[in-house]
Amino acid sequence: MDRSEKYLLTFAGAAGQWTLDPGFDLPGLLSVADWVNVMTYDYFGAWSSEWGAYTGPPAPLYFGMPPRFSGKMNVDWTMKYYGCMSKLSHKLTMGVPFYGRYWENVGDAADKSNPMWRIARSKNGTFAGGVTPWRDIEKNWTVNATVFHERSKTPYIWDAEREMFLGFENPQSITYKMNYIKEKNLGGVMLWAIDLDDDDDTLMKTVTMGNMCENATRDKDELMYRCSPISMKRWWTWDDDQESYILQFQIFSAKKAGMCGRSAPLYDGYYPVCDPDDPGYSCCGKFGSCGSGASYCDCEECINYAADPSKITDEPIRPTIPIQWYTNDAADGLRGRCGRTIAKLNGKYPICNPDDPLAHCCSNGGYCGNSDAHCNCDGCIDFKQSPSFEFRPIRWWNGDNAGQCGPTAPRLPTGETAICNPESKFSCCSVFGYCGSGPEFCNCQGCVNFKENPDYVYPTPPSEE
Repeated sequence: MDRSEKYLLTFAGAAGQWTLDPGFDLPGLLSVADWVNVMTYDYFGAWSSEWGAYTGPPAPLYFGMPPRFSGKMNVDWTMKYYGCMSKLSHKLTMGVPFYGRYWENVGDAADKSNPMWRIARSKNGTFAGGVTPWRDIEKNWTVNATVFHERSKTPYIWDAEREMFLGFENPQSITYKMNYIKEKNLGGVMLWAIDLDDDDDTLMKTVTMGNMCENATRDKDELMYRCSPISMKRWWTWDDDQESYILQFQIFSAKKAGMCGRSAPLYDGYYPVCDPDDPGYSCCGKFGSCGSGASYCDCEECINYAADPSKITDEPIRPTIPIQWYTNDAADGLRGRCGRTIAKLNGKYPICNPDDPLAHCCSNGGYCGNSDAHCNCDGCIDFKQSPSFEFRPIRWWNGDNAGQCGPTAPRLPTGETAICNPESKFSCCSVFGYCGSGPEFCNCQGCVNFKENPDYVYPTPPSEE
């Protein structure tokens, strides 16, 4: 060919992880392409599926949905995905829509404290709605009823009389997007589409006022995202659990989805963490489940993986001893329980996880925890201090004969000679057949210290041989 100028090679990139993960080799594509036009729009619309049940903006900049919703349906998540996967900020062009999407037959808010997300009713399984160009919004909608959703940085209009909802872009939301492009050192902006602007070029002027050339002196490859330090998935999702199901866009599970921490079931042999890239589920809360908000992210025991993804690699990442404790997916009555009164696990009595800072001690009532009542009582076991401890079968009296031991004590129902509880502070049997502590119980001739010799068996009297 005689062409002297090089061609530019670009491609359009999807916004959703369900398309990106199986279909896009971003490092490979961007090693040869000049840039990618990322289609960061159409996250919400009146689709003929369960995803159309909730209203929302076509291109929310940030996660702003109610609790327990996925945090991956927004521009920030998509651009972070592209940035962390490619490490090529200057080749990422962010899409901005010059249109809105509307729903008909819209009713109550999904969350009264966050009324942008409303429930649309379908007819024969289909949701009614469509697209409105920016140039037509003022003609067909009451613009002075616009509400700006601060968390997602997008405007919307809720027309209660017509039961219609419109999510769209306006100069305010586009200004936030232009600032985001500069803040994150991205390559530029892609518009869909300039013919949808009004006759005064209102949205186009907003874009040009963004002055992206301010970034010209920056290192073009400077990455402004905090990326996960690992490439493998180490968290439970709904796809991993066959018993999970979708209900009105919120995803519930009776089993492992969203569980995290040292008491959760292992994920591929690792203690599960929370997805640092999902702002809806990036924090592990006190009670071992992933979520967002102060109760998951800001408590003393909480772990915020979005703020510091390197916490994923904090030790221990695998159990330090073989699992002999009931994890949080166990049945009611077994979760967090320990000791001899609880059903055996793998043929042994369950212990508490020595790696779990919140539940490494077994109380004398058979519950795992970390308080004095769990760790420092008579009969409590601290598995962080004694990780190899095993609960042995009961060989001592409780009830009416409690405290009696040795050859002079009544025989146990098994026919064995009763000992003293080696886990109690009264673990020594005196020559007079009573359990106690101190030299007269533990150090005399004929005394037995069962804390030091828990497997000791009294000799069978000659008359019984």
